[in-house]
Amino acid sequence: MTSHTDAIDARDVANLRHVRDLFAHADPVPGDLAERMKFAITVHALHAEVAELMDSALLTTRGAETKVEPTPTESVTFAAASMSLMVSVGPMSTEESDDRVRVDGWVTTPGARVEAVTNEGSSSVVSDANGRFVLDDLPHGPVHFVVTDPANQDVRPVITPTIQV
Repeated sequence: MTSHTDAIDARDVANLRHVRDLFAHADPVPGDLAERMKFAITVHALHAEVAELMDSALLTTRGAETKVEPTPTESVTFAAASMSLMVSVGPMSTEESDDRVRVDGWVTTPGARVEAVTNEGSSSVVSDANGRFVLDDLPHGPVHFVVTDPANQDVRPVITPTIQV
């Protein structure tokens, strides 16, 4: 009999591999878990306020029997206690950019910094005096927005749920 302090051997490794395969089959890790965890960590790290998606028809859930693919969103409104954000998604003006989109938006805080976080990284812009902004050349796919008010450092950032563009 070996002590619990002895190194694991090949038989232990094989048993652990079988346990991993069992759980991978019986209860697989959701495909979007990593993205959801990064979002949760970002919210916690920023002590941010999370905006609510105003149209629940745009939400999709992961089904047990079938995989539900989200449909691309054209226009969406988010609301939080400190601000509201509306974004509309459209194609880029050039024809060679079929895989890229343009986001036109409006935020209730003039001069707010709006950052779009995508799989390729992030892009940010400052809204004008009316709260309008444009984010060009974003990739199709998941995106969430982080809105901060540079003029008021005491206001927490607002983070939106991830949507498909």
